Amino acid sequence: MHSPNMKIKLVSLAPGTPKVWAVINKLPAVLGRNSEADVRLDDNWTSRVHCEVSEANGRLLVRDLGSTNGTLVNGKQVKEADLLPGDLLTVGLTSFKVQYKRPQNKLLAGIW
Repeated sequence: MHSPNMKIKLVSLAPGTPKVWAVINKLPAVLGRNSEADVRLDDNWTSRVHCEVSEANGRLLVRDLGSTNGTLVNGKQVKEADLLPGDLLTVGLTSFKVQYKRPQNKLLAGIW
């Protein structure tokens, strides 16, 4: 699913922040407060290594990495969940709208 041309955008919902807060170009990507995280969040409610966005069998997934305050998709706490375009991803107190284009590959078309 993930190709060099595909970009996953995390669009901030907080007022006064850049609209496109982060772009993920490479999977898997770790989100957290740690300076070595692929997507670094300056949010005290976010764990150092909070969650991971990855691809498996043509699906975009988010997996909580044992965070203190949990990872939410569309308001529901998850250990692992699919991420679809338009979903709301909440990490700590930070919420994003997930944006990406679904694959056009015929082999993956049946999955979506």
